[in-house]
Amino acid sequence: MAVSIQAVYKNGVFAPVRRSKLKLHEGQKVELVIAKSDAEQDSAFALAELAVETGIPDLAREHDHYLYGTPKREKRNARKTKLR
Repeated sequence: MAVSIQAVYKNGVFAPVRRSKLKLHEGQKVELVIAKSDAEQDSAFALAELAVETGIPDLAREHDHYLYGTPKREKRNARKTKLR
């Protein structure tokens, strides 16, 4: 029978995060499989490691221009001003 519980390792002992009703006898041997929590495995936590220097200073502001070829915001705003 496999059961999964969350635990914290502190002072050399694994302690359950929440009180859980496990059907274990005092002194019973069990096998622990250690895995990091989902939050630590989430690839979004490693996003900064994926950053690349592009040399494009306005990439965040003009991402539509670089992704889809739309006119830059500066040029769009200038056209709107002329039309008024």
